[in-house]
Amino acid sequence: MQDKVNNGNIDPTKFSNGVDDDVEIINEGDDEAFKDKLKKLKDELKAVKSERDDYLAGWQRAKADFINARKDEEKARAEFVKFATEGILREILAVADSLELSSSADCKPIYNQLIDILKKEGVEPVESQGKTFNPLEHEALEEKEVLGEEEDGIVVEELQKGWRIYDRILRPAKVKVGVYSAKGGSA
Repeated sequence: MQDKVNNGNIDPTKFSNGVDDDVEIINEGDDEAFKDKLKKLKDELKAVKSERDDYLAGWQRAKADFINARKDEEKARAEFVKFATEGILREILAVADSLELSSSADCKPIYNQLIDILKKEGVEPVESQGKTFNPLEHEALEEKEVLGEEEDGIVVEELQKGWRIYDRILRPAKVKVGVYSAKGGSA
């Protein structure tokens, strides 16, 4: 093999057999050097294991972050799809209001059909009449003086129906709110 190496113009001193360059041969009688080398190797192994554990922990965190980000993205996409129709549904509500106000018997089946479609899309009316005024669900257009103190802050009349889509208010109900005033006062 020496001839092949020399004929191929390769310097035999640079030829490596795959073993680390810092390998040292220890004679049998040299226990102190052996112990030092063993301690050095154990320290290196410990450092390499620590580095490996750090890389593994970092990789696991990155994988968990990626999985969480994917779940968050899927949830956001589902939420977007769920409420993407809000704009068109608001416009359909205007048509539903017109049909509801119509006194024609021909319009009633169309109104009911439209309400069924809205319900399939997750749209439901906000119950207002007789309920405590809630600014998140109701828009107070007027205050109306009431006789009983128990009616104070209660919706006494619904002027326009409110609607919610799932858990979000699509359109607040337009209402009159009862205001109690003691005798001699005014609202």
